[in-house]
Amino acid sequence: MVIHFDTAERTRMPNRSTIQMHISPLRELGWALHVLARPGYHGVFLRWALGVRERLSPPLRDSIEQMAPFFTGWLHAMISVPPAGAKSASFFEEWDVYMGLPDDRLYEVYQHIKSRWTMEFDLRMARNSEWENLSLLTEPDWWAPWDENVRSLRDQMGILMKEFWNQEFEGIWQEIAGPLKNDIQTRRALIPDENPAVWWQNVSPRLRLERGARTLQVLVPWKTEFTVTPKTDIDLFPSVFCWPHLWIDGCSSRLIISYQSQAIRRWAAPVPAPIRLERLLEALSEPTRLLIVRHLFGAMGTTGSIAHALRLGPSTVSRHLALLHSAGLVDRIAMGHYVLYRTNREALLSIVKDFQDFERSAVPSFFGWDS
Repeated sequence: MVIHFDTAERTRMPNRSTIQMHISPLRELGWALHVLARPGYHGVFLRWALGVRERLSPPLRDSIEQMAPFFTGWLHAMISVPPAGAKSASFFEEWDVYMGLPDDRLYEVYQHIKSRWTMEFDLRMARNSEWENLSLLTEPDWWAPWDENVRSLRDQMGILMKEFWNQEFEGIWQEIAGPLKNDIQTRRALIPDENPAVWWQNVSPRLRLERGARTLQVLVPWKTEFTVTPKTDIDLFPSVFCWPHLWIDGCSSRLIISYQSQAIRRWAAPVPAPIRLERLLEALSEPTRLLIVRHLFGAMGTTGSIAHALRLGPSTVSRHLALLHSAGLVDRIAMGHYVLYRTNREALLSIVKDFQDFERSAVPSFFGWDS
């Protein structure tokens, strides 16, 4: 996917008059249903998803399976975007607008999303990803049963979403709404100052601003091309449940981007570790080097004595000792014509301490990681 800007000034620095940011409980619920339908592709939410699927009634679970292909794309295209400066709507306010869409708007959105899937989906780029399992949506015949039943489809999804909100999602929204609001405040504060390439990259790692600030490359499996003009509004929706995806849709007057919030990127990321720990573990990952460290723990030896004791070639031992010394795992002690080596006990103990210092940022309780 590519987003073209009709002038370099448009991307030189995003500005608050053209970029609006909102939170949307209905959009977020749609992403959560997407996760529920395919929990195996969303490991961060797997514990939650499996628990929810056990609690849901069989009919509701069956409805989620049936509606799954529409949770990405069609559903989000049908959810209204708030006017600039307007307060974010509640779930039921969004739901009422969704259920009240006139037939002509329903069919317009349906044909738009059908066209995107059948004409713009990039099967080659989707290989070996979750998207590959949705390749059936590229076949026009798949859509045929719904072509004359769009209102029924809207109603079925509306009933499903309302029931899921009441049974499961209202409490989850209360946990994640705060972090999503914080994401908006943080990004708005950076708009006047941050380099545009960095700003877009921080919105999503899948967004790459090309040199010259005229084209935004989007690393998703779509062939769609958008053109942004000074009259185009850009609406951003931070999300938790869209992880690890990025969804972009729109037209010449409006571009809508749902992206991974900083909160979910932080929750899903590996626990931070000092670079020193990575270097030490890399040095110890080779069996011969680990053997030498064990041999020199509480002892000393020269290159020759180590080679003799461990039945290794002197050149092999010398090469490994140089790397271990560089990493700080062995000390080198000169005594006349000899150089002795011994394991640095403090370096090994620092590995233990670094692991003991591991700490993950608090995650929402619905993840179920503490139980």
